[in-house]
Amino acid sequence: MGMMGVVSGLVSALRSARTMTQWQHVARLSASSEAASVLVVVPARDEEAALPSLLPGLVGRPGVRVVVVNDASGDATASVARSLGAEVVESSGPAEGWAGKTHAMHLGVQGARDEEWLLFVDADVTFAPELVGRLVATAAELGADLVSSSGRGSGPAWWFLLPAFNTLVFEGSPPDGRGATALAVGHCVLVRRSAFHAAGGWKALAGTCADDVGLATLLRDAGGVVRFVDASALLTTSGIDTFGDCWRSLRKSIQPTFREMFGVWARPLLVVAGLLHLAYGLVPVLRWRSPWSWLAWFAQAVPHREFVRRVGQPQVSAVLAPLSWATIGVFLLDCALRPGASWKGRRVG
Repeated sequence: MGMMGVVSGLVSALRSARTMTQWQHVARLSASSEAASVLVVVPARDEEAALPSLLPGLVGRPGVRVVVVNDASGDATASVARSLGAEVVESSGPAEGWAGKTHAMHLGVQGARDEEWLLFVDADVTFAPELVGRLVATAAELGADLVSSSGRGSGPAWWFLLPAFNTLVFEGSPPDGRGATALAVGHCVLVRRSAFHAAGGWKALAGTCADDVGLATLLRDAGGVVRFVDASALLTTSGIDTFGDCWRSLRKSIQPTFREMFGVWARPLLVVAGLLHLAYGLVPVLRWRSPWSWLAWFAQAVPHREFVRRVGQPQVSAVLAPLSWATIGVFLLDCALRPGASWKGRRVG
């Protein structure tokens, strides 16, 4: 356990330093706003309760046209969208070989006219009225073909589970777009239409469940500039506020992503990653008398605090960082040992 404490302290310090460096590559949202023609595509399956929060921040903005794709909903999604001023495209569900959300967004793009930008938005987010214009201005200032941002929410998932998960995301998909994959978050993805079509559009990603990272990586590999920005002060989401909803949402993303990337090795890799992260979180707690464990605890708390600070959650929660990491270990083991995931009544993993 003595050597484990030393290793824990050193690894935690190095990992923390890398994560904090990655935060420096998260671009700031422009303070100015730029008018442009934007087609907003909202894939929506049983979202009648969410659309009244989303659409008022988008409908009626200059140059902005909003299309809601009613993805075989069993509720009043279509009528609610129309009553709030959005256009509606009806879908009976994904075609053969397509993932549900990707197919819905593909249908939404088919209605594009002469818009310069495409904005893909989850139905359970809320946009500040000025956000679209500021995203366009940010893309112009960065010379980017795609900019994306995650939102902010409230509840235990945001101050306990997501801070550690954010480090995992940055390690796999750095915000500067220079990793094995490029980072985007499905909450909000703005992409230049010409670059989108030149890269192959959603047809090139038909079967993927990792549509956000998939699109960012596709554009980057086609020569486009991809940047992750911090627009969380103007973008909120309600879809992952409860611990259970967040767990299920992350699970339906991680399981198919690992399967797509690693094939038959996905489950063994998830088991190994789960055990390592369980130890990563528990060693500082179990060896709390060791100075090396103090270093590990402090190092793990630093990026935790940075995440919660940016999303408006209690910074004191950083003291729980090792337990957050141990929970991530349990989550990865759950993904490995309990195959199959579903979302909105569809199997995705």
